[in-house]
Amino acid sequence: MEYTRPLTAIRKFCLACAGTAAAVKDCDSRDCALKPYRLGKNPYRTPRKLTEEQKAAAAARLKAAREKATKK
Repeated sequence: MEYTRPLTAIRKFCLACAGTAAAVKDCDSRDCALKPYRLGKNPYRTPRKLTEEQKAAAAARLKAAREKATKK
């Protein structure tokens, strides 16, 4: 069994329930607990706030990982 991310599973459920992506977007169900997550995003997640030093460190790690991946 392959792992599916929870938000992806919720999105698939909503597509099966509503039928089309447009219908999912316009969903007016009031009793569905999944409604806030229907578009495949978590509306309650706050964006990360990184300092310039953290951004530079993350960019360096990404660059090193990409270089390592291309050497294989």
